[in-house]
Amino acid sequence: MRPRSSIVRGFVLAVSLPAIVALGATQLGCGSPQEMRSASGVPASQGTVSATAGDNGNTNLSIRVKHLAPPEQISSEATVYVVWIQPRDFPRQNVGALTLSDNLEGSLDTVTPHRRFMVSVTPESIGTAGRPTNAPVFTADVDGS
Repeated sequence: MRPRSSIVRGFVLAVSLPAIVALGATQLGCGSPQEMRSASGVPASQGTVSATAGDNGNTNLSIRVKHLAPPEQISSEATVYVVWIQPRDFPRQNVGALTLSDNLEGSLDTVTPHRRFMVSVTPESIGTAGRPTNAPVFTADVDGS
């Protein structure tokens, strides 16, 4: 038979752990998509960003877009859209290429160690661009503190 204090500790842990996990997800938006601001040059486009708590304190980032014009229609030399994050007090970082399907929808799922940052999407000539060369078509602020 287990001592009473072990049973109580087990009960407290069983009740508290889900609440703690839910609180962490809430602080990062519970994964609920947040609308991104679209640039005036792409008024019909729609984009969302979801940020959720991941393993080891990382942030899982999910970008979804639809009705976005092919990149070459926004900038003649562009072939792909690049997703950038810019954490506070850090330089902007290329986190991946977002390619469009034939129905003008695209997505990118990635992970970052940052919790607060700005997300932007720009048309670029290559997916491995080291810095943005065109104005963003989407922007959003993520605050998962």
